Amino acid sequence: MMDGGMKKAEGLKKAKGPKKTTGPKKTKGFSLIELLVAVLVMGIGVLGISGLQMVSLQHNRGALFRAEGVQLAYDMLDRIRANPAGAVPGLAYDGIDMDDGPPAAADCYANVCSQAQMVTYDQAVWKCTLGGFHEDGVCQGLRNAEMLPPTDQQPGLPNGDGSISVNAGTGIITVSVRWTENNNQIRTIVIESQG
Repeated sequence: MMDGGMKKAEGLKKAKGPKKTTGPKKTKGFSLIELLVAVLVMGIGVLGISGLQMVSLQHNRGALFRAEGVQLAYDMLDRIRANPAGAVPGLAYDGIDMDDGPPAAADCYANVCSQAQMVTYDQAVWKCTLGGFHEDGVCQGLRNAEMLPPTDQQPGLPNGDGSISVNAGTGIITVSVRWTENNNQIRTIVIESQG
């Protein structure tokens, strides 16, 4: 009897244990759909980063143009301060407007020039350095005479141009530099200084 009771108890223990399933086995790892979703999310992230990189490059280029524009404006102010031609300092430089080409100038690089010739020379070199007049005959002559570096070494600003005005009453010199950025927006920097 004991044998029968033990067998019955063993059977009960086996009945309470884990059941074996005959259905599909659970697999570990990624399914194809999960993998495609992960690739999609990663692709969207990479596109977003690429877009941010492009915007960053455009803003950096714009900052470079602004810095060069400020540098070119201060270059002309330094030229004006170095040549105090006229009764009012800087008045001899007055009257250069936007879209005016560079004036024909004597070679003050190799020769001694008067104050008036130096004014014309400074205006011509400055206009040619701005970048919008590379094809102008005066600028090409200055480059051929090696008074200016070649355009690949000093390209200037895209469509760069400038103007100079002097208020005879107050002695305030206004130097403006204008250029066109990639999105065809015209940018202008204006710097005023006491002569």
